Amino acid sequence: MLTTIMILAGCAAQNEPSAMQATAYGMLPDFCASQLGSHTQWQPRELDSSDIRIVNWNIRKGGDPHWTEDLTSFISEPDLMIFQEASRDTDAWDIFAADYYRSFARGYRTPGASGSVTGVMTLSSIAPLTRCGLVSVEPWLRSPKATMITEYGLTNTDQSLLVVNIHAINFTIGNRWFREQILRALSVMKEHSGPILLSGDFNTWHWRRSAILREMTANLGLTVLSYDEDHRKRAFGQPIDHIYYRGLQVIEATTHTVSSSDHNPMTARLSM
Repeated sequence: MLTTIMILAGCAAQNEPSAMQATAYGMLPDFCASQLGSHTQWQPRELDSSDIRIVNWNIRKGGDPHWTEDLTSFISEPDLMIFQEASRDTDAWDIFAADYYRSFARGYRTPGASGSVTGVMTLSSIAPLTRCGLVSVEPWLRSPKATMITEYGLTNTDQSLLVVNIHAINFTIGNRWFREQILRALSVMKEHSGPILLSGDFNTWHWRRSAILREMTANLGLTVLSYDEDHRKRAFGQPIDHIYYRGLQVIEATTHTVSSSDHNPMTARLSM
């Protein structure tokens, strides 16, 4: 069922201005993994490995016009903006993120000929070396859930940073589909030897889902980020948004309370 919705497409290094409007579609995990490290010779700019500033946020399709005001109020000049439920068809990107490279993996499309497309969007201050998207399907609703994988050069090291932006499957009986989606992302991550960020809306609304995620990420040496103030959205007592990291140190991490989305954003500064 998963393979029927995959569209194979090539991953390409992006170091031209046109890459600021990059889009990636569903690919096979093995193909994504094979691209890692293959474009490291193209590094005109790199992230500062001593201070990587990130934000993760499910922006609820950008339906509230004040979400960009909220964003700029709690973080300035981030290196990576990791969004879920991001609308591709909005002028907001040209207004507040014109200088950022956009890596988008398509998820849900609103019904109708002029329906808007939402998915996961990773904005970066530098061009990604590699980018590719994975697509899974909600077993009940038959709507796609996307994962965006990007790779970035880092200063003062030959290693690269792998960033995985995921919006996890939500409505299921049992955890088979949830587990399979996470496994597909992890199968790409295990081929990367450098630092990793795994970030997104994991829909861990049940303790069993939370336990599965902790176990699977621990097997890859990933640590979950904790916050000095934790205002993350919870369902049945479980936080549903997470940032995991490997090969990095935490400088600071916090969350922010907003009214422009049904999720609260998380920000962090990390270094190698």
